[in-house]
Amino acid sequence: MGGAAISRLVLVLLLGVTLYIASLVIWPIEELYLDGNSHLDRGQILALTDIYPGDPWLWATNRKLRSLRDSPWVLEARMERPRIGVLRIVIRERVPVATLYTSEGPVGLAVDGTRLPGAKSSGPVIEGFGEDRTMEALQVAALIPAAEHITYNPAGFTVDWGGRRLWIRSLEYLRMWLPHVSSIRGSDVAIYSWGVSIRR
Repeated sequence: MGGAAISRLVLVLLLGVTLYIASLVIWPIEELYLDGNSHLDRGQILALTDIYPGDPWLWATNRKLRSLRDSPWVLEARMERPRIGVLRIVIRERVPVATLYTSEGPVGLAVDGTRLPGAKSSGPVIEGFGEDRTMEALQVAALIPAAEHITYNPAGFTVDWGGRRLWIRSLEYLRMWLPHVSSIRGSDVAIYSWGVSIRR
C-alpha cells in the first residue's frame, strides 16, 4: 500500500471518528415525549429502552425498543423524530379484559390471552381446571359481555351473570343458541347440541 493510499485511509478514519464524536455531542436528545402509555410509567419505559434526555439523538434507534416490545403490556411501540433533538416514543398498550385466577393468584388477561402482571381486577373472573381453555373462556366473555364469572373444565363452561347461570359444552353451541339465551326465562340454563334445558 502506497503512501497516498495510507494517507487517504487515515483521513477517512479521522473523518469517521470526527462524525461519531459530533453525533454524540452536537445533537443530544433535548426533548423526549411518551404517547399512549397508561400502565407503564415514564421511568419504566426509559429503563426498558435505555433512552434518556441528553443521550445522542442519532443513536436512539429502533433496536432500543426491543426490551419495551418484550413487555407483556406493550402491543406495539414505535419511535418518531419530529425534528432534530426531539424524540417521541409511541406505545399501544394491552388492556386487561378479564381476571384469571391461577395458583399464584389473580392476573389480568388481555383479549389475546396475554397475561398482564400487576393489572387491576377487571372484567369477568376466569378459573378452571384440566386442559387450559383460557382463550375459549375469553371468547365466551366476548359473546356474553355481562358475564361476571366463567369457570371451565373438561366438560364445558359455566357462566354466571346477573343472577343467572349458563352451562355450555362448547363455543359452537353457545354461538348457535346465543340469540335465544337472553329471552329464555330461567335462572339455570344448559345448552346442549340438541337444544336448551331450563331450570326455573
